[in-house]
Amino acid sequence: MNSFTHMHRRTFLSRATYGFGAAALYNLLGIESRASGMPGILSAPHFAPKAKRVIFLSMAGGPSHLETFDYKPVLAKMDGKPMPESMTKGQQIAQLQGKPLNCFAPQHGFQKYGKSGQEFSSLLPLLGTMADELCIIRSVTSEAINHDPAHMFMNTGSQIAGRPSMGAWTTYGLGSESENLPGFMVLTSHGRGGQNQPIAARQWASGFLPSRYQGVHLRGKGDPVMYLNAPPGINASKQLDVVNSINALNVEHNTLVNDPEIATRIAQYEMAFKMQSSVPDLMDLAKEPKSIMDLYGCKPGDG
Repeated sequence: MNSFTHMHRRTFLSRATYGFGAAALYNLLGIESRASGMPGILSAPHFAPKAKRVIFLSMAGGPSHLETFDYKPVLAKMDGKPMPESMTKGQQIAQLQGKPLNCFAPQHGFQKYGKSGQEFSSLLPLLGTMADELCIIRSVTSEAINHDPAHMFMNTGSQIAGRPSMGAWTTYGLGSESENLPGFMVLTSHGRGGQNQPIAARQWASGFLPSRYQGVHLRGKGDPVMYLNAPPGINASKQLDVVNSINALNVEHNTLVNDPEIATRIAQYEMAFKMQSSVPDLMDLAKEPKSIMDLYGCKPGDG
């Protein structure tokens, strides 16, 4: 291992651990993952995969499903009438104690579109023209009536923290073909008033799966991933020597204890080193033409 003139070894390693710990979740389903013998990864999907990537928008604070895709004709008829006791009995509704619990009908009409007859709100006429190209799932329900448990259920399938998130399960089962970026990446937005999106990091965590499958959070301001840049005085060659040396020690130790978290740590170091060049290029939007920016409605301060 090369010696460093501007930083002690212990200081560098401690700082590197913080940074690389944030850059989790690297897995390649091809030759590399099969050779590593990582447990729990599907050898092959049941069906030939067609999707190249999955983009899941968790719209915390977004428009109500009752005003977009989920038409409730019975609710419309019961507008202003008391809610059925079967829906309110036993519910913890502290904010509404002592207040009348009346039904509130959707405020916008619905219309059927396409050969499938999908029902869309009158607020979404253009999206309605694509009805036959969309799959709308209405069978997913939750008993949670408060925001945080409902968010947790939507992202992990459980109202109680500790379960793997949707992205963690997907990457655990199918892997990722990307060699320079994590398979599961998370972007959160800031409102125009500066407020953060109300989604906690536990909602993209790996739960009881190895931590390599947790999401990597890309920040919208400042460095996309904290502690990803090399410390002052450390060039790429020296840093690669450190990564290789640490990984060699981890591999040697793993032959004795066979701990999946050691394999995760090895992958984190390797991926984080690659991300030092891949992430800045990924997040640089300066090269995008104005026509593309206009299509996405990108305006400074809107993210």
